[in-house]
Amino acid sequence: MDVDDEVIDCSFNKKQLILSQRDLKIVGAKVIERYGRHCEYLDLGYNRLNSIENWLYDFPQLKCLILDGNCLREAHLEKLKQPLDRLRVLMLNKNELSDLKTTTDILSKTFPNLEYLSLHGNPICPDNLNLKPFSDYVPYEYEHYKSTLIAALPKLKFLDHTSLEVDEPATYIHASRYGSSNNSNSWLSSNTLWSKFKRFLRSNTSRSHNTLSAKTSYQGLHSEGNRYITNSDL
Repeated sequence: MDVDDEVIDCSFNKKQLILSQRDLKIVGAKVIERYGRHCEYLDLGYNRLNSIENWLYDFPQLKCLILDGNCLREAHLEKLKQPLDRLRVLMLNKNELSDLKTTTDILSKTFPNLEYLSLHGNPICPDNLNLKPFSDYVPYEYEHYKSTLIAALPKLKFLDHTSLEVDEPATYIHASRYGSSNNSNSWLSSNTLWSKFKRFLRSNTSRSHNTLSAKTSYQGLHSEGNRYITNSDL
């Protein structure tokens, strides 16, 4: 589906565009023309995007990009040849990224100023979802994964569900979806961590509380990295 074929109820003076769960393969020219120059927050989660290089550079102000659940592989990201220096938040949960070194190299070159990155549900991310029944090895594998990404992205503040600024043992289990945790240090129960993250998002997206929204409103049901954040938090 090309989103240009549908009526989008939004105005020019706002910074957030939500086009998730719309079966999109591309971002159409009319959308780019209307919103590309001003958009800072773009949610394209759970579509069928077959390319991103043809339109992503038409969003020069972009600070937060959500691409969860689009079956993206390293080959898609490799086509991005110029850095996107403004981007601070990148959600790539539940895609098909399978080579840690290749992905890390691409991210460091294309998104050098990332502060929040989430890769849950990809083969490269050693969470319980991908390593069962070998979950005892998750902390060891995750530590290698984390240290590799931190070395390549020195400005990173959050990785997956963990604040890199908090001196607490990271909780690598998807507590609410893939298992429960009673650990008081888990990301779900850490008010300090989430208050930091919400302040971070507020400082890196528009201060407007309104949303550039397509007819279908996204409720964040699938997003792994931001599904506990509501519009009022931004």
